[in-house]
Amino acid sequence: MKKAKLIYNPYSGDRSFRNRLDSVIDKLQSAGYEVTPYRTMSIEDIYESVKRSKEYDAILISGGDGTINHVINAMVQNNIDVPVGIFPYGTANDFASHLGIPRKITQACDIIAKGKLTQFDLGKINDRYFINVAAGGLLTDVSQKIDINMKNTLGKVAYYLKGIEQLPNFRSIPIKITCDDKVIEENIYLFVILNGSSAGGFKLAPDATANDELLNLIAIKQCSLVDLFNLFIKMLKGEHLESNNVIYLRSKNFKIECYENIETDIDGEVGPNFPLDVSISSKKIKIFTP
Repeated sequence: MKKAKLIYNPYSGDRSFRNRLDSVIDKLQSAGYEVTPYRTMSIEDIYESVKRSKEYDAILISGGDGTINHVINAMVQNNIDVPVGIFPYGTANDFASHLGIPRKITQACDIIAKGKLTQFDLGKINDRYFINVAAGGLLTDVSQKIDINMKNTLGKVAYYLKGIEQLPNFRSIPIKITCDDKVIEENIYLFVILNGSSAGGFKLAPDATANDELLNLIAIKQCSLVDLFNLFIKMLKGEHLESNNVIYLRSKNFKIECYENIETDIDGEVGPNFPLDVSISSKKIKIFTP
């Protein structure tokens, strides 16, 4: 029997995964896995748990993008190279959505049981890794500032409400982007660097895949509120990349400089300070996929 460590965040999403533990273990035992569940108590606890997981054949994760981020960073730190299974039970599950992994327990278990593995890139930002997105500027720290009870009660609506609350502080930031042989200096509202295709529920880079060894940078230039509103409408339609108010670049490496003290975000967690060196890592991750 193969051994699988199941690391689950009891506070993710609507907190209902813990009520489904027996069903998960039953399904995976039938598929030939001896499952050891581990309930995380803190971010530090995730790293300690993964550190003690070298004898396992797979690591399974229940939570959102932030939980996945920490588990994968801990795996890289400890040179653990085993397949990863995902149960998308966070409020935002952009990466699982990009991969087509459903929330339904039976379907997620079936994906793991079938054993199909796909290798994906990892992005690296300074000395940390990300699976889906690195970002900075207006609204990018929304997920960090939402009260946990509000997030669990309202789900994605909480993100939008928190975003509206921040609009009075709406201002552009001066930024310098170095990419291949290009240097761009611009006042922008925000930037996102995507490994996958989605962030915040928006399909920002529709043609991107997480295993093409490229990152996708999208930045929104300073513009009028009317133009910004129209741009968000275009985002809903998937037409925003054609806008003159958008910078869109694809590369293996970016250097981002900003001389203001603004917060950054990686996979919904607090990111590092500027300057940012962002690149495709030589590290890869194997994930159970449909």
